[in-house]
Amino acid sequence: MSGAPRFGHVSVAATAAVLAFLLPACGGDGQPGGNGPAASASLDPEADLRKQRLTVSNWDGYLPKDLPARFKSAVGTPMTVAKHSTNEEIVAKLTASADSGIDVAFVSGQYAQALAAQGLLEPIHHDLVPHLKNLDPLAARLAHDKGNVFSVPYTWGTTGLCYRKDLVGHAPDSWNDLLKPRAAVKGKATMLKTERWLFLPAQKALGYSVNTTDEQQLARVKKLLLAAKDGLLAYDDTTFGDRLRSGEAVLAEAWDGWCPTDDKGIGFLGDAATAYTRIVTEVTAG
Repeated sequence: MSGAPRFGHVSVAATAAVLAFLLPACGGDGQPGGNGPAASASLDPEADLRKQRLTVSNWDGYLPKDLPARFKSAVGTPMTVAKHSTNEEIVAKLTASADSGIDVAFVSGQYAQALAAQGLLEPIHHDLVPHLKNLDPLAARLAHDKGNVFSVPYTWGTTGLCYRKDLVGHAPDSWNDLLKPRAAVKGKATMLKTERWLFLPAQKALGYSVNTTDEQQLARVKKLLLAAKDGLLAYDDTTFGDRLRSGEAVLAEAWDGWCPTDDKGIGFLGDAATAYTRIVTEVTAG
């Protein structure tokens, strides 16, 4: 790779628990970095970070705009922040080639878990991350990564209903407001299109766990989702906020951080049972 040498690992973050992984990129002096456990031994905690550069990919609005300048001032490393709109977009970039050009990327928990299952992640070197001691003990007991082998918590939030107070016609209080909409909502509602969150409203409305693998329960979930399809405006992971602002949509399944409640005419109803943790994990680039 041309130009300044990259960090030897790439990070990714995820949203069913937002995780960040380190995928192997290029080592110092532009030479390819190693893979797997062998790469651990090559990490140099005394390396001159001023000779490195860092590229981070995240969803818009998840990082302070002045972070690159602050990071360079504190560490001496030039930092570039790229943006992705969906998990699928960033995972495609990370898996398209041996070096995606990305060092740190944020993805949802199940995507981080899948990358780890494919052997694409390198374990976090806890001895080089002293701030891990500041995490709540609960963070080390997450079912998908006990002990924070590949991930550590980044942030948390809730999936719920985002709505136009003046147009929805009533105060939403159930997932059925989305799945079995009243006249004022029919044809003006959106659902998230990523599978994990697309399934969620039907799973919760039927009283099931969001992690159910029971075939009969999943068949009922499928039936309810198909019945709800005709009452929707769209499946939308990225522009539902704009649709609500314009009035094209009056109700949307949304992540709390993406519901534009800065507009006083827009409200959010969160479901504590669907709370998700965003996590940071370290992965190895190939």
